[in-house]
Amino acid sequence: MSRISKSIALLLTSAACAALSYSSSASAALSVPQTLTQQGRLLDNDGAPVDGVQLTFTFSLYTTASAGTAIWSEQQTITPDNGYFSAKIGESTAFTSEIFDGSQGTLFLGIKIGSDAEMAPRQELTSVPFAMLALKAVSASHADLADLATNATNAVNATTATNATNATNATNATNATTANTVKSIVGNIAFKNNSGFVAGPSTLACDSGQTLLGGFCYTSGTNATVANTGTIAKGNYVCNCAGTNCQVVAYITCAK
Repeated sequence: MSRISKSIALLLTSAACAALSYSSSASAALSVPQTLTQQGRLLDNDGAPVDGVQLTFTFSLYTTASAGTAIWSEQQTITPDNGYFSAKIGESTAFTSEIFDGSQGTLFLGIKIGSDAEMAPRQELTSVPFAMLALKAVSASHADLADLATNATNAVNATTATNATNATNATNATNATTANTVKSIVGNIAFKNNSGFVAGPSTLACDSGQTLLGGFCYTSGTNATVANTGTIAKGNYVCNCAGTNCQVVAYITCAK
């Protein structure tokens, strides 16, 4: 090992904090790779590529650029080809869920060859393109923004979602259990009218547990006019009818 250089000329590194996804769903976890790819070229002290020698690589993750204790580590036996090597990090020792959940802050990868000292400097892990913002996801358990999601358990904004359990804004959702703003929900809108012309003021209110969204009035009669004096904030809608033989039908829209 005395001729092995203390540094690696890296060609490509896919090790990234946002590259892994952990899910409570077993099927979702199986569909997302749980390893990182580390590729590089190993040179000896003379700058020549190490070739055909079986070596023990120790990969470690730290929360500090130097010193400190590794929060994860694994060993792999690798034989470089003209110095080039490729390793699937996390293949022999699985990453724990908290490593890439954002709680650790910046992470650094350390590499050690055989009994030599760990190479310096350590390699800072960065995000792969678009890993920090995923506009399309099959399942988003916790997301600030989920533009397209089949299931969004907790989301501040869910533009299009089949199921949104808790959302501040849900533009289009089939089912929204709890939402502050719901612009369009399939099957959660109810309509109500007073079932025929009624002379004089007509008052309608939504059923218990429903929210009044709005309404309108339709009138008949000679020179008949109708005015809305609705008290939507109080939960009812009032149409006042004026004119000869005035009659009115009131319609309201309720949210279930």
